[in-house]
Amino acid sequence: MSEIVAVTGVTGDVGGKTLDELRRMGVPVRAVVRRPEQVTALRARGIDARRADLDDAAALTAALDGVVRFFLVTPVSPQQAEQGAVGVRAAQRAGVRRIVHLSGGDAAEHSPMPWASAAWHTDRSVRDSGLAWTILHPSSFMTNVIPSAPAIRRGWFPHTAGRGVIGWIDTEDIARSAARVLTSDGHDGTEPVLTGPDLLDARGVAAALAAGLGRPLRALHLPSRVYAGVLRLSGVPAWQAEGLRQQFGRVVRHGLDGVDVMSDDVLRITGAAPRGLADWARAHRDDLLG
Repeated sequence: MSEIVAVTGVTGDVGGKTLDELRRMGVPVRAVVRRPEQVTALRARGIDARRADLDDAAALTAALDGVVRFFLVTPVSPQQAEQGAVGVRAAQRAGVRRIVHLSGGDAAEHSPMPWASAAWHTDRSVRDSGLAWTILHPSSFMTNVIPSAPAIRRGWFPHTAGRGVIGWIDTEDIARSAARVLTSDGHDGTEPVLTGPDLLDARGVAAALAAGLGRPLRALHLPSRVYAGVLRLSGVPAWQAEGLRQQFGRVVRHGLDGVDVMSDDVLRITGAAPRGLADWARAHRDDLLG
C-alpha cells in the first residue's frame, strides 16, 4: 500500500500502538504531534512526523497534505469535542479521502461522561463529512486497570460498578483492528464494536487478574463519591474524576449506552481473537505488581 496514512494521538496508547502496527505492515505513515521535541524524536526513528495542534485547523490541514487515510484520535480533555470537529474539518480541507475515528463503546449525546459525549459529537461530524468513514467503538481499555496497581498489590480491585459488566479490551487489539480498517477496503460506513472475549463484572475482573498474576485478589466495591475521592487523591483532575464516577457508578452499573455489548468484530476484522484479561495481566505483571 503506497497511500499515506496519518495518525494523531501517537504519544498515547492506541495511537502509538496503531502507528507501530502500520509500520510493521510496511505502510507509509505520518505522525501528527503537538510539540517540536516529539517531531524530532519520531524523525530520529525514521518516521514522517509533522507538528500540528488539534486546536489549530490551519496547521492540521497543512500536516495532512498528501494524506489519503486519516486515523483521528483525540485526547480526553475538556476540549475533546472541539478538537474532533477541527480534525474532521482539516481532513476535508486537505483532501483526505477516508477518515477513521476512534470513538467509544459508550458514546452518547447526553452521556454524563464528557469524553463519551465528545465522541458522539465527533461521530456525527464524521458521518456528515462527505468523506469515506469508519467509526470504531472500543470497550473499556484493559490498561485502565493499571492505575489500580497500588490496591492490586494489596490484594484488592477497587471499583464502583456494582454488578455491571464490560467487555474489557486490550489496546493492542484495538490497534490491530484500526490498522486493518485503515489499510483495507470494505469498512466504509461501518461502526465496528471492539470488545475483548468476555463480559466481566468487577468480581470477574478480580478473578481474571488473580489468574493472570497468580495471587489472590478480591473486588472491593466503593460508594461512587468515595471512588471519585480516591481518584482525586491519586492526582486525577476533578472533572475527570467526576466523569469516571459517572462512568462506573452509573453507566456501567446500570448497563447504559451499550457498555454491556459483546462483539466478534475484532476477530472478523483481524482474523485473530482478542486477548483475555488474564493473559493481559500475565503480560503486564510488572506494571501491576512493580
